[in-house]
Amino acid sequence: MEAQWAPVFGVNVADFNGDGSEDLFLAQNFFATSKTLPRLDAGRGLLLLGDGKGGFTPQPGQRSGVLVYGEQRGSAVADFDGDGRVDLVVSQNGNQTKLLRNQTAQPGLRVRLKGPAHNPAAVGAVIRPSIGSQPGPARELRAGSGYLSQDSLVQVFGGVVTKLEVRWPGGTKTESVVPPNSLEVEVTADGAARKVK
Repeated sequence: MEAQWAPVFGVNVADFNGDGSEDLFLAQNFFATSKTLPRLDAGRGLLLLGDGKGGFTPQPGQRSGVLVYGEQRGSAVADFDGDGRVDLVVSQNGNQTKLLRNQTAQPGLRVRLKGPAHNPAAVGAVIRPSIGSQPGPARELRAGSGYLSQDSLVQVFGGVVTKLEVRWPGGTKTESVVPPNSLEVEVTADGAARKVK
């Protein structure tokens, strides 16, 4: 029900708590209504934690730390500080952009793809990790992710990632074993996974 309290402009998918299941963030509110309507400002930004089976549980701002009271617009996820936790940036119409650093999630594996010279960031590739022995969520690398924003091309996957399957632009598929004790890996178009740290 909380997702219906205010209009949504930004939607981000990431594993915000590091449990291996995808979660959602919604950037909310719209103030420029007609004179006969009140502004739509019941949202503070909403974090929804996924259960890995298609269900989502809304998190109160006091628990999630997401308390953005302005007219939220573009939002993006990235591991801004390189600690293996997905951080969140939320822009606001007529107000400051907010950077919300994630300090409570279980750190995950940072994955960077290195594509060919004509597409070095591998935009259009789809990464699917194996978490333990189970297939994890598939994520597509996109240039542009939402309302005037773009999520990081460096993906963070929670849980114990053992393998990475990549469908590269053009249709080639590779499967790579994640080197033991890796915090960050780089995967090249030939499927080689190199431990960065």
